[in-house]
Amino acid sequence: MSRDKHQRRLLPPYLATGTSGAALPSTLDTLTALRASGIPLASYHTSVHRRVVELVTGGSLTAVEIAGYLALPVSVGLVLAEQLVSDGLLNASVPIPDALAPSRAGRPSRQLMEEVLSGLQSLRVA
Repeated sequence: MSRDKHQRRLLPPYLATGTSGAALPSTLDTLTALRASGIPLASYHTSVHRRVVELVTGGSLTAVEIAGYLALPVSVGLVLAEQLVSDGLLNASVPIPDALAPSRAGRPSRQLMEEVLSGLQSLRVA
């Protein structure tokens, strides 16, 4: 029997985390890139934890993308990611846009400096 997209889940999504208490504040951002560390899952991890690790094995996804693939709210995706990062099963990193990455000389890129100059010039005109 297939579930209609508009039909409610039988269980609330937060049960996917396997916790019974209140969630701890997350140190992860929704755009945090997550990769599998290669450490095997423990017996207390849920099937949803296992699915998250499977999704990021061989690549990386953001916390928002993981929540989307699992059809869970973003807040639940963040809790799952936080649990797996604290258990050492996932590595987390904040992606740096190319324009913000320093050049080889350790200076900001030319593209970034041109964008800053353009912004300053538009402030002066206004």
